[in-house]
Amino acid sequence: MLEEAATELFLEQGYHQTTIEQITQRAGVSRATFFNYFPSKSDVLWLSVDAALGSLETAIANRSTIAQALGVVTKDMASGFPPLIASHADALDAGDELAADAGKRVVQLASILEKAAVAPDRVWIVTGAIVQAALQWAGAGVSRGDPRDYLRLFESVAPELAS
Repeated sequence: MLEEAATELFLEQGYHQTTIEQITQRAGVSRATFFNYFPSKSDVLWLSVDAALGSLETAIANRSTIAQALGVVTKDMASGFPPLIASHADALDAGDELAADAGKRVVQLASILEKAAVAPDRVWIVTGAIVQAALQWAGAGVSRGDPRDYLRLFESVAPELAS
C-alpha cells in the first residue's frame, strides 16, 4: 500500500516534491506506520531491489553456484515489474540523492558474491555484470522478456553467471 502510494506520487510530482506526509495520507496510514516499514523515503524505491538481494543471499546459502542462485531470483523477477528506480529514474526526477542508496545495494551485492566464494579479484567484475544486466532488463520496456537472457549477455566477461 505504501509502495503503491509512493510510486504514484513520485511519478505524478517527482521524488523531491513528494513528502512522507503525502505518501501516508494517500495510503491511509500514519507517519509512524511508514517508518515501521521504511527507514527513509528513498527506501520505498528500493523495495524490490532489497527483496531480490535478500532472495539472492538466501538462494546462495542453499545453492552451489551463483548461476543457480540468480536463476531463482530472476525467475521471480520475470513474473513482475522491474524496480521503479531502475526503469523510471528520469521520470522520478530523483537526481543524485539516490546514488548513495544505489551504492549501498551494489556493495551489498558484492558482499553476497564474496560469501558465494567468488574469487576476490573477480567480485567486482561479476557485480558489475549483474548490475548492468539488471539495468538493461529494467530499461528494455514492455518487450524486456526474461532477465536471465540479459545475464547471458555477460557470461563472456563473468563466466560465473553461466548455468
